[in-house]
Amino acid sequence: MRGFIDEFGLAFVTVDFGQGPLDFMIDTGFTGTLVVGEQFFDPRQAEYAGPTDAEMADEAWAEYETYYVEFDWFGEMIRARILVGPGKTCLLGVALLMDCRLELDYPVRTVNIV
Repeated sequence: MRGFIDEFGLAFVTVDFGQGPLDFMIDTGFTGTLVVGEQFFDPRQAEYAGPTDAEMADEAWAEYETYYVEFDWFGEMIRARILVGPGKTCLLGVALLMDCRLELDYPVRTVNIV
């Protein structure tokens, strides 16, 4: 899976979690799977899993609604619990990267997940 590094040095990959492709910023400080901005999320295409509290990088706490979705991840259908949050924020966390190698090439501005 290939991605890109934007003008601010942030690494992104495009993932289709069953509701259409979105660009997700890779967040190696997030131990979960995906955070999806609520304006991009259709709850009718997912199974509600309830609220959860999450600690942010600045040690603040926030409550997110969570859902189960199924999607293709490197040729395998997986069922993942995702967090749905306010606005446009879409993050890919380390739970999806645990069996992968993450390569960031800043001079070429590419991301590769193997």
